[in-house]
This record gives sequence, structure tokens and C-alpha cells, in this order.
Amino acid sequence: MVKKRERVTDQQKIDAFARGAEINVVTKETPAKREKKFKRVTFSLTEHEDKLIDELSLQVRSFRCNRSQVVKAALALLAEQDEKALIALLEKQKEL
Repeated sequence: MVKKRERVTDQQKIDAFARGAEINVVTKETPAKREKKFKRVTFSLTEHEDKLIDELSLQVRSFRCNRSQVVKAALALLAEQDEKALIALLEKQKEL
């Protein structure tokens, strides 16, 4: 005796697809991890400043440090300064 094959209707396929999608839905309870967005900027440096950034990035031996990380570290140090020290540093740079 031959068994009848179970036929899958289009509606059953659609329902199965929809049930699978429900599992992977991102809701407010499970926010998607957002990557940092970086903005490419251009600014002018002297040859000496350009070489200094390269030299500073090479001084780190325990991990790979790129030019952007050197600039970000410098910005972080500037941001930690009080207003008087920051103004003094910026005035000194202006004179150069």
C-alpha cells in the first residue's frame, strides 16, 4: 500500500517563514548593538608634527597603535586639563 505524501501548502510555508522571523525580531527590550561612527577629518600639520605622531605611535610596544589613537589620546589629555592650563597650552601652540 502506498502512503499519501503530506503536501505543504503555500500558506503553511508562509506561516513557517513568519514563525521563524518572530524569533529574530529586535525589540526595545533587546536593542541592537550600535557601532561607533567615525568621521574622517582633514587638518594641516607641519612635517615635524606629522613625524612626531608617527614616532609616538611606534613607541608603544605592547599593542598596535595607529595615528588616530595618538591624536585621540592627546585630545583626552587636553580635555583633562583645567581651563588655565588648557589656555596656556593653546597659547604656546599658537606662538609656534
